[in-house]
Amino acid sequence: MSIAHPPSVFVSSTCYDLAQVRQDLFSFFESLGMVPILSEFSSFPVDPNLGAIENCLAGVKEKADIFVLVVGGRYGSLTENGKSVTNLEYLEAKAKGIPRYVFVEKPIQTALSIWQKNRSGDFSEIVDSSKLFEFVESLSDPKENWVYAFDSAQDIIGTLRTQLAYLFMDALTIRTKMLRSGLSEALQQDLSSTALLLVVQKPFGWEYRLLGQVLSDEISRVASIKKDLNYGLALGKSVRFDDPAEVIKLVQRKTGEMQSFIKSGESLINTALPKAVGAPGEPGDVEEIVYVSKRLAEFYRSILEWTVEFRHIQVEDKFSHLIELIAHMSHNMIDEIEGFAVDINQQIDGAERRHEETGQPQSLEFTFKLTCPDMTELNDEFCRLQKVWFK
Repeated sequence: MSIAHPPSVFVSSTCYDLAQVRQDLFSFFESLGMVPILSEFSSFPVDPNLGAIENCLAGVKEKADIFVLVVGGRYGSLTENGKSVTNLEYLEAKAKGIPRYVFVEKPIQTALSIWQKNRSGDFSEIVDSSKLFEFVESLSDPKENWVYAFDSAQDIIGTLRTQLAYLFMDALTIRTKMLRSGLSEALQQDLSSTALLLVVQKPFGWEYRLLGQVLSDEISRVASIKKDLNYGLALGKSVRFDDPAEVIKLVQRKTGEMQSFIKSGESLINTALPKAVGAPGEPGDVEEIVYVSKRLAEFYRSILEWTVEFRHIQVEDKFSHLIELIAHMSHNMIDEIEGFAVDINQQIDGAERRHEETGQPQSLEFTFKLTCPDMTELNDEFCRLQKVWFK
């Protein structure tokens, strides 16, 4: 069982012009029993091996449960990519998917519409850089955030007091639904928060969304193996095969393993997957969906490891092309499994948009194929070697 801890709130803003606002927010969050994360306080977590900017971004990525952005009249110093630290912190919080509350000073919010009509005008009395208006404009997209205007720290605190109560109620509702879901504690601990939310809320196409989410979560856990493959790394002991007969045995063993992989993958896709997601109009089985997702991910990992193993094999030059061709047998399947995890959500999102636009029911049909590349060149090379070297 995981140990509960109070939520951490990262407050992002420029420091000098908003120093008192930040002090008031620190006190407010402390009074609620939360952990405020503000860079000017000694409680701010610092990794001495990282620079100031990297520590701020790490604070969002690794520590923050809630993100509060306060925008005043200063954009702040630019980083190497042309964005301010505050801008980068916001993007990190957005990528992490945590609750974000955005506050913009009223004079800036008021001047935004004027700037939008005259972007080359002089607004130096209000902001230190036109980039701040660009930032606020991006924040004001209703699909991204609800932006609150403020005059004082008390405006922000009053809004947060209400919004955090709503967030608390949402958490209680989700907790109740989770307890009623019947999921085993082990499964609750194992699934990511995004996957658990799909189990609880059961949105449109939740069975396939859950399948894709768990598969993506598991694929991310073996990202280092994929990088080893991409970068051509060979970590570990190499094995050399000089005897032609041993090379043939190796080829037969590896191709046999690949055939076994394909057979297992087809069984998962054609038998286990339809049972897990349920027939049209019937709900899926959460535990079966998770099982199929994890086995597909294990299948993916096995294929990666099967491919990386070729990096440890040393043969005479006359066999090297044959070994290279066999190693490439897996590349299609690796791409297809990764693509399937992404394609699921894209197709469901597209169906939802079409339903909203037309009001018509939408049907979805997912196709998951595992294919090997054309084996002609491999067979030709194998036959050539048999004729030349195994007379």
